Amino acid sequence: MDKKFDDALRHALAPIDEADRELNQKILNQAEEQSTMEKRMKRRLSAAAIIAVSVLSVSSVTVYAAWKYLPSSHVAENMRDIKLAEAFSSEQAVSVHETQSYGEYRVTLLSIISGELLSEHPRCSENGAVIADRTYAVIAIERADGEPLPDTSEEEYDKLDFFASPLIGEYNPAFYNIASMSGNYTDMTEDGILYRLFECDSIEMFADHDLYLCVSEGMFYNTDAYCYDELTGKISRNEEYEGLNALFKLPLDISKANPEKAAEYMASLGLESDILTEKLNIVPEDSFEVKVTEDNKRGAEIAEYALQFVGNPYGWGEDSLTEGTDSSGFAKSVYEYFGISLPHNSNEQRELGTKVDDLENAKPGDLIFYDTPSHVAIYIGEGLVIHAMPEIGICISEMDFDEVSEIRNYVTETK
Repeated sequence: MDKKFDDALRHALAPIDEADRELNQKILNQAEEQSTMEKRMKRRLSAAAIIAVSVLSVSSVTVYAAWKYLPSSHVAENMRDIKLAEAFSSEQAVSVHETQSYGEYRVTLLSIISGELLSEHPRCSENGAVIADRTYAVIAIERADGEPLPDTSEEEYDKLDFFASPLIGEYNPAFYNIASMSGNYTDMTEDGILYRLFECDSIEMFADHDLYLCVSEGMFYNTDAYCYDELTGKISRNEEYEGLNALFKLPLDISKANPEKAAEYMASLGLESDILTEKLNIVPEDSFEVKVTEDNKRGAEIAEYALQFVGNPYGWGEDSLTEGTDSSGFAKSVYEYFGISLPHNSNEQRELGTKVDDLENAKPGDLIFYDTPSHVAIYIGEGLVIHAMPEIGICISEMDFDEVSEIRNYVTETK
């Protein structure tokens, strides 16, 4: 950027000065034309932690904010999506530049755009069909104390986990979030600021609902960080939560709402009917009992021990069998009772033990792993598992409530 222009901008305006939209756009355009930077990015393509938001209105913008952060078009360009970069430069995109600071981080929602075939890297469904109607957004994440975040090429980056997702009022956010909306994201860092470009199925059809964007630490939705009122359908920050729990309200153009399409879309996800009611939280028949075999007595004991905690609460990042635990914490604490040490991380847990080749060979006490999101459960026999689920707590589910990615045994030498 031109030095005289840079100096004048620094000295003439304080962060609270309100920007003229035309002037702000000139600044963005100049930054795009004159600034160059090294491409530094990392793509994550897991359905576990991904994506989010569509917005069609403008929040208060400052010239300072426009100067401080990279333009969203520049972020898209550095992520090798020229078509999307052009879309972010068009009038169709909405510049927001709203900042929230909680915990150790400051998060800024920069821009959002929705439409059909905006990217030159369109996402496809399982049958190979292009998912045309998508929402794209860019956020900037930085440390509140000014310490730079690691580059995506550094090992320290792999220790960071941020969850960014659209949330739809009147729908339980523990189940209706990025994991069920075909999400995806790409990260890059510049000058110690992490930029995330994320996408998901378009949420314009829900414009007649309250819409939110949540940003928190962790791999998936944190029920401790946010509150959901089942009576009103409102979603809010948990004011007592001490970590990052930013929550942006997304006022969409209500004329974009399509209730029929929205209802059809939600039905296609099948979460309420197929998973929650029929498979996720069930009561076994009275005749159910954990089967003990000569080669798996200890595994059966593990499964039997775990069953006494059904009904106890969920707690993200916790491992208490009575006060609150997440899925990996539950497996860790149950196994710990039997003198088996496991890490409090499902991805690390699956690197231990012995792999079981197929579902038919699974035995009570084995750990069942899922990828949407990263999740772990304890097999108890007869196609059932016990695990800790957001909103529900420790519960019994049919093993195929989600697609199984791996099964591992930790108590017998052979399978």
